[in-house]
Amino acid sequence: MFYTIYKITNKLNGKSYIGKHQTKDLDDGYMGSGKLIRRAIQKHGVENFHKEILHVFETEVEMNEAEKSLVVLNENSYNLCPGGQGGFGYLNSLPEAGERRLLAASLGGKATKGKRNISSGERLKKLHREGRIKYDTFTNKTHSQESKKKISETMLSHDFQKGEKNSQYGKPRSEETKAKIRATLLAKKQQFASFV
Repeated sequence: MFYTIYKITNKLNGKSYIGKHQTKDLDDGYMGSGKLIRRAIQKHGVENFHKEILHVFETEVEMNEAEKSLVVLNENSYNLCPGGQGGFGYLNSLPEAGERRLLAASLGGKATKGKRNISSGERLKKLHREGRIKYDTFTNKTHSQESKKKISETMLSHDFQKGEKNSQYGKPRSEETKAKIRATLLAKKQQFASFV
């Protein structure tokens, strides 16, 4: 098993991501699991990214220590949290499945003894407030047909928002309101595009 530290650089804007990876094949094509690097690769195409292996270690402990010292969080980084934690080895070392779920749900936060690393969580919340990331646990998931049917039935059974009972019934949006909505949505889209 190889314990590697790698760096992926966006050839278009120079932003980079430093990560760790355990593998039996150094040429396995792995391009990171970080949320922002995956979005950037999806947006710009994998051909616009260069991956280099910075270090290969014999143990996971050495790999984690190296990642901890190499990850720098700034506007030129796709990393969302400090290095040295995370990955399957770390998740499986936690004593309870509840802590593993807490860690996964925190999108990079560190959970120990049932507590979440506030600095990582606060950093994610700040990035979300700035519109730089979408803090959504249902992203890239879909409801089953059964779930869709139940949701539909529930919504149809509520008549408090139908017709005249809807607070917006008979109140078309003005052109000014429509223009404001368009401008807001466009600004959010451009802000996210400039970040990635």
